[in-house]
Amino acid sequence: MQSRKEKAKTSWIRKKVAVVIVSLTVASAATTGMAYADADIAGTLSSWFGKKTEIAMQSLEQSVSSETDKQKARLKEELKLRLEASSRELDSYTEAQKKLYAQAIEQYADSLIAGMSIDNAQDREQIERKLLAIADSAKAAMNALAESYAPPAASYETPSTPSASSVADAVYES
Repeated sequence: MQSRKEKAKTSWIRKKVAVVIVSLTVASAATTGMAYADADIAGTLSSWFGKKTEIAMQSLEQSVSSETDKQKARLKEELKLRLEASSRELDSYTEAQKKLYAQAIEQYADSLIAGMSIDNAQDREQIERKLLAIADSAKAAMNALAESYAPPAASYETPSTPSASSVADAVYES
């Protein structure tokens, strides 16, 4: 059997060993936690930055796409309005030119008739009829030309545009 002193000494050693083991466990756990905390912070920040970048890219792509659609619609409407205005302007110009040329042809025929010195009334009538037929033919030709004109169709072809992701890539590269 052991004496009381030996028992106390053994107990004291066991207590020291237990304290050392607990201290080492606590210290190990504390330093391991710190090491993992550093790794977790870097990983967490990297993950957070990646998610935020992805959200920002999606938002940018959606915004660019939405704005592109709005501007295409606006351009299409403006193009339609300008083509209609141009068509009306061209119609007005054509009518004015028809009247101008018809009047010029009529005046020329009148001057030819007035300048003729034909004694025979029958010859005079024949020449007047021919000149009026020529004037009528010229008017008919101008009318046919004006009626055959077809204004260009109001159409819009979408030009090739860079994708939103390539725009975003260009922004991040600069």
